[in-house]
Amino acid sequence: MSQPGSQIPPLINLSNSIIAGGTFNQHIDQRQYLHSGERAGYARLVENVATAALHDSVHVVDPPKCHPNTRVTIIQTIIDWASSATLDEEVNQKPILWLKGGAGAGKSAIARSVAERCSKEGSLLGAFFFGAADPTRNHVGRLVATLAYQVCLIVPEFRDIVSTVIEDDPLVFSRSVGTQFTALFIRPLSTIVANQPGTVKVPRLVVIDGLDECRGGSQRDLLFALQETTSSTTFIRVLVSSRPESHLNNAFSSSRLVHIHYKIFLDDDYSAQEDIRLYLDDKFGEIKEGHVFKHKLPATWPGPDIIRELVYRSSGHFIYASTVVRYVESSRHRPDQRLDVILNLRPPFKDLPFTELDALYRHVISKAEAPSTVVDILAFPILYGTGVVDGATIEKMLQLEDGDVEVILADLQSLVKIDCKTMYYGESVEVELLHKSLGDFLCDSQRAGDFYLDPFTVQVHHTTRLISIVSTTFEHWGIRALDDKATWLLAADEIIVPIQIESRGSVHGVSGEKHSYVYSDFLQAALQFPTFNLIKQMHTDLDRHQHEYASLFNFLSAYLRCLHSVVGV
Repeated sequence: MSQPGSQIPPLINLSNSIIAGGTFNQHIDQRQYLHSGERAGYARLVENVATAALHDSVHVVDPPKCHPNTRVTIIQTIIDWASSATLDEEVNQKPILWLKGGAGAGKSAIARSVAERCSKEGSLLGAFFFGAADPTRNHVGRLVATLAYQVCLIVPEFRDIVSTVIEDDPLVFSRSVGTQFTALFIRPLSTIVANQPGTVKVPRLVVIDGLDECRGGSQRDLLFALQETTSSTTFIRVLVSSRPESHLNNAFSSSRLVHIHYKIFLDDDYSAQEDIRLYLDDKFGEIKEGHVFKHKLPATWPGPDIIRELVYRSSGHFIYASTVVRYVESSRHRPDQRLDVILNLRPPFKDLPFTELDALYRHVISKAEAPSTVVDILAFPILYGTGVVDGATIEKMLQLEDGDVEVILADLQSLVKIDCKTMYYGESVEVELLHKSLGDFLCDSQRAGDFYLDPFTVQVHHTTRLISIVSTTFEHWGIRALDDKATWLLAADEIIVPIQIESRGSVHGVSGEKHSYVYSDFLQAALQFPTFNLIKQMHTDLDRHQHEYASLFNFLSAYLRCLHSVVGV
């Protein structure tokens, strides 16, 4: 606290501190600005800056950035687009680029690497990195002020214009994001370009990362404000990165945005696996050279087969690989033993290896409207594999309405891929996991908690449900209803599993693991199943040949094998 009559200390040169990667106090006393001759409007602008949202902010500890020599093609593609230097003229004309990808695909690392490189090259106009857990940057309230502040540092003429706007309208920061963009961004830039054509070089690129982490319903408004910005100032390019959430898919597909944006989908980036391999090779090399227990490591550790397995488990998502590295490189443990924990070759230490990844999975699933139903649906691709069981089968098995799978998983598109296909029997929806480790999470009770699914218990439930569906369908609608168009029968040999039930009612999976449940529902369904009548009608139906009941034969074969495995039946 200054004593009466003491002189207020001079201000730090904010321009130099930001450009050099420094920082400043977000809550700066306006009196210091006024004392140093700074305008009140500019002081208000600085007050509304989210310092943690800057690409080089000191407030973000260990910010994600691309590992050297990885993501090279994607980064160069973005930079070429930003400078209209791509070979595709149609792409050059699109002012917005949407970089989308599943959770942990590396979107923020790419966006930050692009921002840093463009900043060094003088082509970055501004950047804003949303963060769901940070109250200063999980909303649009500080977005325009943060961007405008960065433009002030790059284009000095911009500062006086913006300061005047704020002084004329002190409540401008309380207005809609569209109004703020117009008042504090579009008009000032347009005025500068119009008054001094050719004399002022204005960078082109604006980077907005983590749009899905912006709270409330303002994401669509922000996208439409960006559309207005790019149409009013044609030299601006905007890179937006986010997860492929349903409402964002809808916004980018709207008539206002569909024709003006270029899309890069990271989940289709086949070079990601090679980049992850390079990242793991480099990181394990650093561990072997610099770890305190490096003398304990075998010469061939970790070996190409283990690297290959880790690359496979990563599913093209850097978050898995980086989580593995952070766990293995712990200075308090032997790296080879920590890696054995990752590979399930030894019990975990006190600190579980996938805490960060598990928190991500838990957060995404819990945001869904019906998390328990989401887990029930995800059990199918986890247990039976991609493409084996389609959406119609899942809906039949879980007693959902037609189209429910696609609707329920709409908010899970950062973890799963929903693929719509046209089949001979109609439209089909297949659900594919974007993260192979998601199944490991859900099938581990310690990791998943309330979301845990016991694979064997779930398969027995599915088996019981399938038996009951066939029995009820045959009883009410006859054998003709069980033809080859009943797609849920085609998955019978995958769904129906061998079951071992002892006389006391204890149940074992095929692996020998004991389950303390009495599967009376399964036994009841089997006792009520009309095996004889069903087979008799298949052989006495004079209007149809037996091969026309191929799907039903498929079911009966799996069903009878299941009964054969049950002790005492």
